[in-house]
Amino acid sequence: MKVQVNPPGFTWTKNEKAYNYDFILFKGKNNKEILLKKERLSNTITTLKKELDPAEYSWIIIYNDSLENVLGRSKLRTFTVGKKLPSLVMPDITELKEQLKKISSRIFLTPSILTNLQDNVAKTPKKVPFWELCRSLADSAISQPLYPEPAPYKDSIFEVSEWRRIYRPAKTGTANMVRMALVWKITNEQKYLDGAKKWLVHFASWNPDGITSFRVPQASGFMGNTEASMPLLERMAIVYDWVKNELSTDEKKAVLSSLNDRGNQMLKRYTDVKFISEPWDNHTIRSLPFTGIAALSTLGDLPDAEKWLDYVLQCYLTSFPAWGGDDGGWSQGLSYSSTYNLYQTNFVEALNLCSTVNLYNKPFFQNNGYFGVYCFPPYATRGAFGDGGEDAHRPKDKILMQRYANTYNDPVLLWQAENINPNKNKKVSSEQLLSEKYLWKGYYMEDVISILSLNPTNLKPIKPDKLPQSKLFNDIGWVAMHSDLGNAENDVWILFKSSPYGSFSHSHADQNSFQINAYGESLIIDSGYYPWYGGPHHFLWSRQTKAHNAILVNGRGQNVQSMEASGTIEKYSFDDEFTIVTGECSRGYNLPMNKKVIELWKENLKEPLPSPIIDTKVQDVRRTIVFNHDKKNPWIIVKDYIKTEDSATFDFLLHSLEKMEMDDAKQQLLVQKGNAMLDIYILSSEQLRMKQTDKFNVDPGKNAAGSPNQWHFSASSLNKKKEVHFLTLMIPHHKGTKPLEVKQIKYDHVKGFQIGNHKILGWFGNGENGDFYMDDTKELNAKLIIEHINKQESKKTIVH
Repeated sequence: MKVQVNPPGFTWTKNEKAYNYDFILFKGKNNKEILLKKERLSNTITTLKKELDPAEYSWIIIYNDSLENVLGRSKLRTFTVGKKLPSLVMPDITELKEQLKKISSRIFLTPSILTNLQDNVAKTPKKVPFWELCRSLADSAISQPLYPEPAPYKDSIFEVSEWRRIYRPAKTGTANMVRMALVWKITNEQKYLDGAKKWLVHFASWNPDGITSFRVPQASGFMGNTEASMPLLERMAIVYDWVKNELSTDEKKAVLSSLNDRGNQMLKRYTDVKFISEPWDNHTIRSLPFTGIAALSTLGDLPDAEKWLDYVLQCYLTSFPAWGGDDGGWSQGLSYSSTYNLYQTNFVEALNLCSTVNLYNKPFFQNNGYFGVYCFPPYATRGAFGDGGEDAHRPKDKILMQRYANTYNDPVLLWQAENINPNKNKKVSSEQLLSEKYLWKGYYMEDVISILSLNPTNLKPIKPDKLPQSKLFNDIGWVAMHSDLGNAENDVWILFKSSPYGSFSHSHADQNSFQINAYGESLIIDSGYYPWYGGPHHFLWSRQTKAHNAILVNGRGQNVQSMEASGTIEKYSFDDEFTIVTGECSRGYNLPMNKKVIELWKENLKEPLPSPIIDTKVQDVRRTIVFNHDKKNPWIIVKDYIKTEDSATFDFLLHSLEKMEMDDAKQQLLVQKGNAMLDIYILSSEQLRMKQTDKFNVDPGKNAAGSPNQWHFSASSLNKKKEVHFLTLMIPHHKGTKPLEVKQIKYDHVKGFQIGNHKILGWFGNGENGDFYMDDTKELNAKLIIEHINKQESKKTIVH
């Protein structure tokens, strides 16, 4: 294994019997020359404070019990450090504190950036993105009365509107406080400074351990509201950094006291849940950059800030990101990827600007921009796979890509950023932007972050059309396949998922599912909405397998909210003609129904609750997708094989934004959206009944009001069997153009299609695979994923 940074961070799997760990690093592949030994480590990570020489290394972990007896050891792991790798050492926090003493402003506004902003605003304010909106919001905030500290839950009862009532003043108020401070820094107008100080001192008066805390238990029995605590910590720290020299002694003392309590509250949370070793708590992941910014802002003023910064940097250098890896993917989906990584890079950017520590060297950040390029190109009308997947691009997506483009001097990422148009086909007035509907501006502060973000200089955008047309994000089990990446009017792209992260956190029970987009339109979609986390529509529809383009067994899908309900990418290949991917996800069907789903089912659905455990073991759920990514005549094959221990029924599901034209007799469908069309041909080993509906089992509510309708198709087996085969051909084409001619083929135990010079055949006999003859020319083994026969004369494609 060749590492991509020097030194690498080290993480290992928790041993349930171990009380602590010894880390031993060897020079060379064997365990003869000990280079470094760290003993009695309580967490499953360690970092190095200096670079390693280019060479081969190996390391092991020793497991100890509480009496310091050795329980065992890990296997020997090896890696290679090459020459001239980006540096990623763990800095000395004491030295870093001394360096930062010389920095007047540590959070974004270095002297050169501030001078540049002041010049641009003075000379060409209209060219500074969001400046007029930011100043308008700051002006509006000056005249607003201070928001009172939110009261606890009414009648000590949790209700989603009460939850929002509690966090909204913190989000909106702190965002406006940052705006006032930023406008003051740029214009030097006293009224903005006065407003920022007033709000900062006011927020410092809120009880850090009260209802706006990070999960501190309250007298009512509820926990503090994390959505309130996170912006309070981050944004108070930003404003303190900008205005601290303007605060009186008493004001400074009050603000630092609040930040100290809130920062230590976060550190306690990290240690209580052993976050650095088990980094799965979602809001704790999100709070990491906020704690880092608070540490940077107060380092030298608060002794405990050193502990915060040390912990945060240890996380970033080892177990971060919990939801992906070096490939740059983010398993929670595209919406959460851009949201969370805009937050994460706020800290990374601030740290990079005020110190020599450059977390952008981490491979994940280097590759995360291409997760967007491949899976969420600028012309995408929807996201994918996870909560918020129904959303199109928002300003946060554009800002994040601009940041990556500037950091890595990458023309493709600049193309991505410049072509994202969040307001495309939307006419929004200034009054609407200030309205309640647009309170998301208090969530991300896109106007502030956009103003502070550097734009690339001397860099021209380049389309990604010279890149490979398909990409596997192996870290999260996603594959993106394109026919003409970068060209909206001609690109057909498919997303496929079979993820090791299962349906945990903001991921859905959608292993082996796919989406199809063509010519700037979404044709086969993830269905459902995200009104709020844990709501009836969310848990009973959007997160369920039935909301996705997947398979049901006896009407059941994969388990919700479980990392065990995972999938595996078994095979992936890409060449000039075809992308082929196979996923397997049977394990998710055999898990007991989620307790939260059971509760919501009883409360919201009239239909009887099924058995918590599926009534037959699901042995195989294997799906192969073959994409012929020809620019002129692309087509897609989906081959499914499902096997159960006892006889069962099977449902093949598809979802779209428009009603599908359905021919039950021929088992054919037509999906149309705008000028994009998709012809669908379904073959099965069993007789099918086709139906579709535009109804959800639970209404998404007012949060989805005005959203497009959705249609849900199923092809259901009429008889119970222990196994079933599906072979589905999908041909996208422009409206008004003649699609490729399709002929059905049937041999003994074999069915398929002929499209031009290609024959696509699938095994339909007993078992997943079988041997068969084709055209009496050559014996073929269907265990092969795809095979080209007699390429010189014709192309004949075999899919098992």
